[in-house]
Amino acid sequence: MANLGYNIRQLFADFFGVNAPVYTIPENKQAKANIDYSGLEQLPDNYKGEATSWMGTPIVFPAKFKGGSYNRYKMNGELEKVSLNDLQLPAATMFSFRRSKNIERTNLLGANGTVKEIYGFDDWVIDVRGICLDEPGSTAHDQYERLLQWERIADAIGISGRLFNQKEIDAVAMSDWSDNVVQGKPGAIPFSFQLFSDEPIELAIQLRL
Repeated sequence: MANLGYNIRQLFADFFGVNAPVYTIPENKQAKANIDYSGLEQLPDNYKGEATSWMGTPIVFPAKFKGGSYNRYKMNGELEKVSLNDLQLPAATMFSFRRSKNIERTNLLGANGTVKEIYGFDDWVIDVRGICLDEPGSTAHDQYERLLQWERIADAIGISGRLFNQKEIDAVAMSDWSDNVVQGKPGAIPFSFQLFSDEPIELAIQLRL
């Protein structure tokens, strides 16, 4: 297994050009381990993580793909059903959300501004960037392989997590997968992909009746 003295902030800067603070809990509350926490900033006492990593550090906004039965294409192009277990996305994963409104604007003669007619909302678009890292009992390549199983799914994927629950996103479709095995860093595999929010039509009809 590779050296576990990760500087997460530096890894995100190297792989994605992201220079954002990465927080940890106060030192006296961390699980004792021979780990190098350099580059991490202390999380305020009044801010609670939703989960805890194997290092004892908080995962503030974790997300999980929900296990179940999903469609996947076979080599001959036919669909088959596969069963997958829950997958907790790697702790070093970041999400960014955006959504457009379908707005028709009409110019007014002799007046300022426009008349706006809102016809609806577009899908949520979620950019996902993360790093699979070696952990006790699970290598970066193990996590990478589990993620690829979900990338092959040709179906809406159930998802849960505070950021998704706040926006009432229960299912997503995965697109634009990218990964890169960096030379000299076998224990760190960066990945990125996009998710589009998906709402089953039958569920939407039931909710609106």
